[in-house]
Amino acid sequence: MAKKVPQDIAFRLAQKAKEADKKVKAAEKKAQEAEKKAKDADRKIKAAEKKAKEAQKKAEEAAEKSEEVAEVLDDDFDDIDFDELDDFDDFDDFEEDTKQEKEEDPGSVGEAEVETQKSADDDDLDALLKQASASEGSDVKVQRANKLTQEGDFSGALDIWKELTASEGSDPSNWRGLASVLESRNGQGDADKARTAREHADRIETQAIAEATGRKMEDIIADLLDDGVLNFSAGSDAKDSE
Repeated sequence: MAKKVPQDIAFRLAQKAKEADKKVKAAEKKAQEAEKKAKDADRKIKAAEKKAKEAQKKAEEAAEKSEEVAEVLDDDFDDIDFDELDDFDDFDDFEEDTKQEKEEDPGSVGEAEVETQKSADDDDLDALLKQASASEGSDVKVQRANKLTQEGDFSGALDIWKELTASEGSDPSNWRGLASVLESRNGQGDADKARTAREHADRIETQAIAEATGRKMEDIIADLLDDGVLNFSAGSDAKDSE
């Protein structure tokens, strides 16, 4: 009887040889990019901290000036002759002028610009950290996806599997992982989506085996449907038992 070739071994021989060199080069490139982005992120963090300190210093100076003005007004309050004040409406004019001065105060505008710049720096930092997380190896991402699924965070797990199927779509395990999360979530239409993902994984795996063994895809499928093992028991190239 012909020697049996397990399906998973046949696939690994075909897939690993094709992807190994590609993954090594991609990993080296991503590691270099991640290191560069981490340095950029550190630089931006330091710049944001510097701006925050400057803003705090301006606020302290403004507070000191306010205290000085309050002390002067307090000292001079007793010297005011209210009999000489013919029209108290002047105080309304004073309030309007004060309001206008505050609106035109360059210090206030500067502080607003600092806050805006700090918010923009935070957004840039978040984007850089997200890119850095993309440099994780596939194994680490799979572990995180499985952990999120166990914790019930199906949305987070789906995001990871979507990323993996987009970047490594030739690996059927990624499509099966996507199908597994959809089945666990069990929302409307998830069952059909999971079935489609698993069928696509089967086609990828069958194609890889066909390329490795030189057999036709229809013969491989017939062989698997016959007894679940790639042993040439069925298909146009089936071998007679001895």
